[in-house]
Amino acid sequence: MNRGQGWFVVLPDSAQAASAAGILGAQAGLEVESHRSGRPWLVGQWSQDEVTVTAAGSGRVALIGDHPPLARHRAESIRRIGSADELERIAAGIPGCFHLVSSLGGRVRVRGTASGMRRIYYARAGGVSVGCDRADVLAEAVGGTLDEDALLLRLLEPSVPHPFGGRPLWREVSAVPEGHYLELGPEGSRRVARWWYPPEPCVSLEEGAPKFAEALAEAVAVRTAAGEVVSADLSGGLDSTPLCFLAARGPAKLVMFTQAGIDAGHEDALWARRAAAHLPDAEHLEMEPGRLPPFYTGLLTAGQGFDEPALGGRIRGTHTALARMMAAKGSRLHLTGEGGDQVVQALDSYVHDTLRTLPRAGLRHLRALSAECRWSPGAAITAAADRRSYRRWLTDAAAGMGPMRLSDRTPALMGWDMPPSLPPWITAQARERLRHLIRHESGAVIPLAPTRGRHMALAQIISSTRMCRQITRFTAHAGLPFHYPFLDDKVIEACLAVRLHERTTPFVFKPLTVTAMRGIVPDELLARRSKSEFSREIHSGLVSRRPELAELLADSHMGRLGLVDPGVLRRAALVLYPPQLSVSYLEMTLAVETWLRAHSTSAVKGGQFRC
Repeated sequence: MNRGQGWFVVLPDSAQAASAAGILGAQAGLEVESHRSGRPWLVGQWSQDEVTVTAAGSGRVALIGDHPPLARHRAESIRRIGSADELERIAAGIPGCFHLVSSLGGRVRVRGTASGMRRIYYARAGGVSVGCDRADVLAEAVGGTLDEDALLLRLLEPSVPHPFGGRPLWREVSAVPEGHYLELGPEGSRRVARWWYPPEPCVSLEEGAPKFAEALAEAVAVRTAAGEVVSADLSGGLDSTPLCFLAARGPAKLVMFTQAGIDAGHEDALWARRAAAHLPDAEHLEMEPGRLPPFYTGLLTAGQGFDEPALGGRIRGTHTALARMMAAKGSRLHLTGEGGDQVVQALDSYVHDTLRTLPRAGLRHLRALSAECRWSPGAAITAAADRRSYRRWLTDAAAGMGPMRLSDRTPALMGWDMPPSLPPWITAQARERLRHLIRHESGAVIPLAPTRGRHMALAQIISSTRMCRQITRFTAHAGLPFHYPFLDDKVIEACLAVRLHERTTPFVFKPLTVTAMRGIVPDELLARRSKSEFSREIHSGLVSRRPELAELLADSHMGRLGLVDPGVLRRAALVLYPPQLSVSYLEMTLAVETWLRAHSTSAVKGGQFRC
């Protein structure tokens, strides 16, 4: 099995868990790890090189995912531990991106990552609670039924507000929130509690940059330490370029990939060539437009293998072809800078925080942002003075939810999050149902952090991991898993510790990256201020896939569920897309539709969904 393609189930240390193991492990050829008692503990499918199991006190510990071999002193410390809390203190020093599972004193604890790149779900199976890293595996075992509210929430753009985005698509399956663990007792009990707290943003840029550089270097080294060949994106930007320079330091041969854009103003190839000139020992492949499958290739099957709808469907065909091409070059994994934008800088709401802690600096940043974004003085002052709580902001946001226009010049990102909005093809009934859902549940909602800037910094990281998880899944299936070093917990912690107004500023592009990478990446490359995009490829891909779009929307699953007006959706997708409306609305709608198509039976009846 390819690394990153599998799954695992965690079982309590009890006699009753045997029936659950039978339900969840009905397939032949599954891997099994046992408790010290001999009962099944971990059941699933995984590559041997991504799992480390070791004795720990009176029990056992497993690391599953991307991590270095346990150093002797660390392995000895784990063998002497007496509790799961002691284990967490040791694991805090281990770089990488992995699940941590323990069986100690009859109690089982499992957690993913603080970022959400690795997640845990739970359900009742065979009379006991069990954990799993994939929601669809649990749903298949317990006969999951569609949670229409969770599906409807996925249609929100540009992001689903916390805590609604992580809600599984099946009523019988629950999610462990990011930064929390699941504990299973021998008597069948379960408990969800927090293990991770974000650092206070109190470190200066000068002090924090070296720590960020060290954390990112460790994250890359975890992937390159085994040598052989690794590949990496090289766009010439300030995310992929540092990864390539760090990867070139390791023992693996580096193959760098650059995709040239259709647009004449696309500068990635130019900057990538400049970077490659400084890495003569690495191989550089530059791909002209049209050499890889266009966006939306394989649209009708884009939802297969996903445990939730994800925007990665647009690039599934492109990335699958890239994974196969790099695997043919001998690469065993592919590094990408996705997540860098979300980790090294915050969104506009950081100014809201800064105005209250450093008023003079906050005013300076507010003026510069207002000029850059062309906000009116009145709108900027109103947004800066807004003191609504997260619960009140969420309730107020639910009252609107009309689509945001590309020409909108309001300081929307000065709020707690990106304002949730819906496209015009959502039915009035579905829109009202969603408003009621958010209003009803907002009373118990707690923000990710006490201030807007810190909350939004975490929210955008968590949102980005939802797509990256799915991309890793289908690229692993194609033979080459994609890796995201920027989304490792230690890298995120190093970034979040830096003062918001120093790592995010309208005056310098990605100051934390530029400061951290001096001496590693040449100054001429750190001077880049532009960021190319692929909007022309998105639109041309949609045009080229019109036959598939027509087939997909001819009998829409969402239409049958009453979530969309099929006629309005078809006109938008095939004839006349609403002017000034971001294409991301259509992309998310297609993600939900293709996910339903991949997972449903021949018909969705009465909201009942069998996976």
